[in-house]
Amino acid sequence: MRISKKILQRSGIEVKGKWNEDLPPVTIDTRMLSQGGVFWALTGGKSDGHDFVEEAFDKGAAIAAVSKDWADAWAHSFESNTFFVMEDTLLGLQELASEVRDTLGAKVVAVTGSMGKTTTREQIVAGLSTLGKAAGSPGNYNNHIGVPLTILNTDGDEKHLVIEMGANHEEEISLLCEIAKPDTGIIINIAEAHLDGFQGIDGVQRAKGELFDYLSEEGLAVVNLDDERVIQTALDNNYKVGFTLGELPENWYGSIYSGQIVDVDDWCRPTLAVEGMVIKMRLPGRHYASGAMAAYAIAIEAGGEPDAVIKAIEAVEPMEGRGKIVELSEDVEILDESYNANISSIINALESLVRRPGKKIAVLGDVEELGEYSEEEHRRLGSIFLLEEIDRIFFVGQRMAFAAEEAELSGHPGIEQLNADEFERLIQSLHEVIEPGTSILIKGSRTMKLEQVVAQLKQSYVNKGHV
Repeated sequence: MRISKKILQRSGIEVKGKWNEDLPPVTIDTRMLSQGGVFWALTGGKSDGHDFVEEAFDKGAAIAAVSKDWADAWAHSFESNTFFVMEDTLLGLQELASEVRDTLGAKVVAVTGSMGKTTTREQIVAGLSTLGKAAGSPGNYNNHIGVPLTILNTDGDEKHLVIEMGANHEEEISLLCEIAKPDTGIIINIAEAHLDGFQGIDGVQRAKGELFDYLSEEGLAVVNLDDERVIQTALDNNYKVGFTLGELPENWYGSIYSGQIVDVDDWCRPTLAVEGMVIKMRLPGRHYASGAMAAYAIAIEAGGEPDAVIKAIEAVEPMEGRGKIVELSEDVEILDESYNANISSIINALESLVRRPGKKIAVLGDVEELGEYSEEEHRRLGSIFLLEEIDRIFFVGQRMAFAAEEAELSGHPGIEQLNADEFERLIQSLHEVIEPGTSILIKGSRTMKLEQVVAQLKQSYVNKGHV
């Protein structure tokens, strides 16, 4: 991407050394650095990015973005190298992304919600790709660092840019909107995620609603009409469209895209009927149907052709750790939902598991960031009727001990509770209970690292010659 020195100057950034106004790929991690790229040194957490500047140049970085204090003290040691110098490297990253956003010809779609953001983002990118080049946030780049990096790493010729926005405190979505300046915003759902930072579900609603609050009169608010809290956040927006898989709300006065789930297979992959057409999805779970409806509504509003949009949405595959079905053998499969979790998303995944024939096993890890609501929410999970249809349940972590206690009180005969560090015991117990015709759900918060369980089971079946 080409940018001018004026853009850097408006961002409070000074260039030291040679620079040809080309902005190569930007990263904050030397392990992801591309040859000739920009290494952006951020300070915070457990490390200071400035400690890795020399390593970045050794690995082929063309530019290092550093603080003025560091440059004054150390830049003389790198006389032949080029630097972007600013007072605060995080603020500089955000300011530059905001300035670059203003130069892009792309329409920006912002996606937020309590669960399903990443998969919905991919569905929206697929639908909009039928209209020209579309790109989305890579991986989990959805915070105050990831959103600026997404913008700075665009090619610059996209017609649409779909940006995921996450938050665990109020005013975070507002900051991301100031950087990304979305033309279209969608709130997928509002549920009990990050309750500690939001101080309850009402705080979640206010925080997610910041996206709709930001949109101008010309901006498009895309509203899940099957979520009452999302509807409430959108009622004051002038220009909005809704999508639904159920009954139409009485107090809705915008346009509507209506669909219906007409079938699900034995992994709960839904087939939708939409305006006389059919979307046959590859994603396991009824909840992913909302993302398909959102993607359809956004693409059609942008001028897409229904047939092409539907084919594109149908082609979206589940991502690693987010609904990926892993075949261990011909008759043993994992529903890999190990990337992250909240209580509602666990219940959604369990609904997919219980549709499976044969033996059903669930490995459920702690849900983080629930604060004072943690015990209550985990106990709620342990008391749901769905658990009665699952043969063996492994509750992993100190918070899941509350869920295990509730499940045991309900008389479930197949409960095992483990500490988070009892990895080998968990793997051994799984091997003891897996038999032909078994389906396994693995889901927990990111900190539980349950993807290691998936990897270990895959490796053990490779060793047996099954995979």
